Amino acid sequence: MYTPIWSATTVELDLSPLSAPPDPEAGGTQLAIIQCRRDCLLRLKGRPLALKTGDVVLIHNPMPAQLEAYGANRPLQVRFFILPVANTVGIGPNAMITSFLQSTDTAHIVFRRIAHELTNGYCEQLARLMLMQPQDGYLRYEASMVANLLLTELSRARLNAMMIIESDFPEDNLRGADKAHQVGLILNYIMAHIDSVTLKSAAEYFGYEPNYFSRLCHDLFKKPFSAELRFIRMNQAKKMLAMTAQSVAEIGFSLGYKNPANFDHTFKKQFDITPSAYRRQAQLAQTDTDVH
Repeated sequence: MYTPIWSATTVELDLSPLSAPPDPEAGGTQLAIIQCRRDCLLRLKGRPLALKTGDVVLIHNPMPAQLEAYGANRPLQVRFFILPVANTVGIGPNAMITSFLQSTDTAHIVFRRIAHELTNGYCEQLARLMLMQPQDGYLRYEASMVANLLLTELSRARLNAMMIIESDFPEDNLRGADKAHQVGLILNYIMAHIDSVTLKSAAEYFGYEPNYFSRLCHDLFKKPFSAELRFIRMNQAKKMLAMTAQSVAEIGFSLGYKNPANFDHTFKKQFDITPSAYRRQAQLAQTDTDVH
């Protein structure tokens, strides 16, 4: 299935085909591919993800999904595919994508720092193949192979291409995973428990003694666990201030800051601007973009 989305301002994506059994002719697992051709907002299970032009999102299982344009004069420009992809094919060097395709968990991966001219070429060819009529086994096979080439290209930049904080990786054993996958799993846990996570709770979840887990995180993130957690919370705060109507206090509370003054102080220390001032700045920038 291929759906070009070129003029709407809000679209509910139907991901129910992802629960369909594998195509006996093409084989493999059902995969949704979203290619963003103009900056927009993607909501997955209500969680907002700010997509930039050229970003590619892979989605593995059905979930509530909605695309939103940033203004009536900037309608959506998105390519939306759902097709079977062989999960037995080695997808480049990236263990995360291989694990992602083989998992039964709900998961998605966002790719940003990629060679847009190559990924766009694969997406254009994939669209042409899926628009050809009548469809037959040969065309479906070709589409599956082009999708695998796209995944291989996405794998080429390895961890650098993945927006790990924006992604949701399938659960796996942290001890047996490579470093890139360990980062993804730990960040998954942080994002899922961002309002209450601590070093101790994360260590217990992954089955580690807190001191050892602290050293592991320092090795993976090149900074203490507390610094990584603060970085994630502050960057999520920026997105929520810019994209939601929640009050500053509500945003701080949802990110683990029970005292609004503490949230204000931490945000200003991180970005040299208060949350309220940042929100006004973001709203003005968006208004200026919509006008032009």
